[in-house]
Order: sequence, then C-alpha cells, then structure tokens
Amino acid sequence: MEEKFNIKTVKVLRTTEAMILEVVFVLTAIIVWGIIIWMIHQAPDIVPTHFDVSGKPNAYGSPVGIAIPCIIMTIAGVGLMVLAYFPRFINMPVKITNIHQVELTIRSTRIAAITLLLLALATVYTMLGMPTPSPIPILAAIGLLFLEIIVFSILIYKAK
Repeated sequence: MEEKFNIKTVKVLRTTEAMILEVVFVLTAIIVWGIIIWMIHQAPDIVPTHFDVSGKPNAYGSPVGIAIPCIIMTIAGVGLMVLAYFPRFINMPVKITNIHQVELTIRSTRIAAITLLLLALATVYTMLGMPTPSPIPILAAIGLLFLEIIVFSILIYKAK
C-alpha cells in the first residue's frame, strides 16, 4: 500500500545550499543597510517621501522616514528565511505532494527573502539616490519578485 505524502512530517535540515543562501542574505543585508544608512546621511533634511501617478512628489518628510518601509521589508526577509525551515506554513499556489516540491518551495522562499532586500535598496535609491525619482528601480525589483514566484510555481507544479 502506497503511503501518502504529508508535508507536516517534513523535517528541514541544514544543507550547503541553505548555508550559502543564508550567508548571501546576511551579506546582502549588510551591504544594503550600509548603503541605506549612507544615503540617509547624505540626504537633505526634507525629501520627497511619496509620489503621485505622474511621478511628481506629493508628500515630504525626513529621510529617516524612508527607512521605515525598508525595515519592514528586511523583517519580512528575515521572516522568510526562518519560514524556510517550516515548509508546512509556506503558502504555494500548487499542492505540494512530494519532497522535491518541498525543496523547490524552500529555495523559492529563500530567494524571495534576498529579493526583498533588493526591493528595500531600490526604494531608497528611488527616493534619495536619483536626481529625478523614477519608479523603474522599484518596479524592476517587484517584477523580479513576481518572476521568481511564477518560475518557481511552474517548477513546483512540474515536479509532481
């Protein structure tokens, strides 16, 4: 009799891949936050903090305020790195039926965490680093995040 796969019984162990992605996450976080802190210190006292659809600033504030969404994205990234050790709580658009799908789900989660750090960097660069702010860096980071989700969803689906 064939035993059914139960994701709740999966134990995630430390692997070389996990260690590499965790080190990449930490190094990326250090570099991104170094750049964020440097850009905040270089910024004037009042900066645009929100833009309308046409790209014109419609709210102003302290550059430190721009760090708030970056802090949230970093915390979400750390949460994803931790969540990778508990795949039963990862919500995927595909039913997980085997261990290979679990491996792909974990990899997807870790890569998404790293991409969130890049989104934080894109946010600060857009607000403080560009002479004329453009949504292109933020949209590129969000597009990369969606691309990862789509690609991994297809890979997980095909790994049935």
